[in-house]
Amino acid sequence: MAGPSVSSFFSGPEELEDTAHAPALLAQLKSFYDARLLCDVTIEVAAPGGGPGAGRLFACNRNVLAAACPYFKSMFTGGLFESQQPRVTMHDVDAESLALLLDYCYTGRVSVSETNVQRLYAAADMLQLEYVREACAAFLARRLDVANCASILKFADAFDHPQLRAKALAFVARNFSQLSGAPRPGGEESLAELSLAQLQEVLRLDSLDVDSERVVCAVAVQWLEASPLERGPSAPDVLRCVRWLHFGDRDRAYLEGLRAKPFIKRYCPGLIEAALRTRYGDAMLKTPQAALPAPGGPAGPAAESPARRIGMMAKEMVIFFGHPKDPFLCYDPYSGDIYTMPSPLTSLAHSKTITSSAVCVSPDNDIYLAAQPKKQLWVYNPAQNSWQQLADRLMCREGMDLAYLNGYIYILGGRDPVTGVKLKEVECYSIQRNQWVLVAPVPHSFYSFELIMVHDYLYAVNNKRMLCYDPSRNQWLNCASLKRSDFQEACVFNEEIYCICDIPVMKVYNPARGEWRRISNIPLDADTHNYQIVRHGQKLLLITSTTPQWKKNRVTVHEYEPSDDRWINIGTMLGLLQYDSGFICLSARVYPSCLEPGQSFITEEDDVRSESSADWDLEGLSELDSESGSSSSFSEDEVWVQVAPRGNAFMQQGSF
Repeated sequence: MAGPSVSSFFSGPEELEDTAHAPALLAQLKSFYDARLLCDVTIEVAAPGGGPGAGRLFACNRNVLAAACPYFKSMFTGGLFESQQPRVTMHDVDAESLALLLDYCYTGRVSVSETNVQRLYAAADMLQLEYVREACAAFLARRLDVANCASILKFADAFDHPQLRAKALAFVARNFSQLSGAPRPGGEESLAELSLAQLQEVLRLDSLDVDSERVVCAVAVQWLEASPLERGPSAPDVLRCVRWLHFGDRDRAYLEGLRAKPFIKRYCPGLIEAALRTRYGDAMLKTPQAALPAPGGPAGPAAESPARRIGMMAKEMVIFFGHPKDPFLCYDPYSGDIYTMPSPLTSLAHSKTITSSAVCVSPDNDIYLAAQPKKQLWVYNPAQNSWQQLADRLMCREGMDLAYLNGYIYILGGRDPVTGVKLKEVECYSIQRNQWVLVAPVPHSFYSFELIMVHDYLYAVNNKRMLCYDPSRNQWLNCASLKRSDFQEACVFNEEIYCICDIPVMKVYNPARGEWRRISNIPLDADTHNYQIVRHGQKLLLITSTTPQWKKNRVTVHEYEPSDDRWINIGTMLGLLQYDSGFICLSARVYPSCLEPGQSFITEEDDVRSESSADWDLEGLSELDSESGSSSSFSEDEVWVQVAPRGNAFMQQGSF
């Protein structure tokens, strides 16, 4: 049976749409509102203690309000008394917030600030304006800090916003040690302001980032002592949240001191004795929690073996970033522990839309990762072992680097992936606002370079020049340059910039004096092809690798001893690392208990025969390098960086 002809698909009248009509209509309605034209209802905000007509008046259009706001739709179309009245009086909302929400009804735009966000949220919640409500919640979540997290948690509870509540709890958990101190001046709320139920929920979290259970107990005691008469009877319920089995040997004197607390003597005198017997002496009870059964029944299995808090297992680890298809590896060079961290690039790398990335770590151990040549940016959530995608960048780049400085992420350098033009533009991302802007451009383009932070300044350094960015002035300044023929790596250690330049030369820049000095050469091995320099806690590590077999790396770790100006080989617990040979390294504090084991990436030395480079699949090597973006974007004047005997364009700390 024959189907319809092609012409039948194009028959009938043409449907045309004026894409400018809706915005123009909205703009015209707003102009009527501003000029009080064609208005058919007046909204009055009742003034506290005032009579009719004493409040602020807003002349509006019923149809606009009903179309934009479910609250007004019910009021004007539901047969209520107000639907027929020329004036409607509103209570429980402030005039400033209503003015902003009426503007939103006419424009779709709303202005949110730290001073109006909570009142605006409450008004939007009443008027059922979901977009504004969620915008305010997101605004609060982005501005969580140690001064306001307790009040935001209480606010989220009061308005039953589960997402904001979860983010506030997560922030409290990660920053619990900072929050455990004495109440701060200036009226800022502390954990002592939480309700009993809120405090119990916080104290029961496995995700508390504390190095000792004593910190948890101190917060519980602080809460009880903030209002002893009112809260004293709750002492058993609060202290039941403390995991007494995880107190350390040094905490015994602290526990013995707790027995003198008045609320302990009055409401739970046997608790500390039970804790001391269980933790430090012959246990009469299996756990102290067993002596304080939960209301309504005995203590359950969870009380018999309480989990350790996540912060007690946290550790500083060296993170290996390799091919975008692979997970990241977290390695402790002193214990040999190795884990895997998921990569947000895996699915994108398989589609070849992402060829490489750049990465940086903030002082708070937040890991930020930017895709190349695309615009994605992610931040790592260590407690959930997952990545959150942030706002897309303004420009596509390859060969760039990024750095964190005082709440902002800066990206510069590299070139346009389509035209190959070197880029001087500098992108700046506000973590608080989740927004990007362009700031002062660099006077010179950068490609093979390092972008690092010292004090409150950014430094962009390569073999030819070094520039310093002052964010308070939005200005780039010239600094003393390396003046070397090669540049490999750089990192910050003890507020100075350490650079590997002409191997094995190591030079150090002191920003305070504006001077370079040379220190002891790094250990030299003719077979070494990858040099990474990393600040690991209070130590400076040199991580090098040789590749006896394709994608199997023999990793060696040296620690720098500043007092003797020498490099000490601390060895390695690894066998052969089955990983991309162009890996780069950074160091960050992570939670091993949230990571996956990484032993599958290790091959024992005895299992691998030594091979010469002539045995490698060089065709495969070229293909991988091309795929990872290390050989596709060099101009002729930069080819030497790629083919230097022990250099690799892949080997920049912060980009791979």
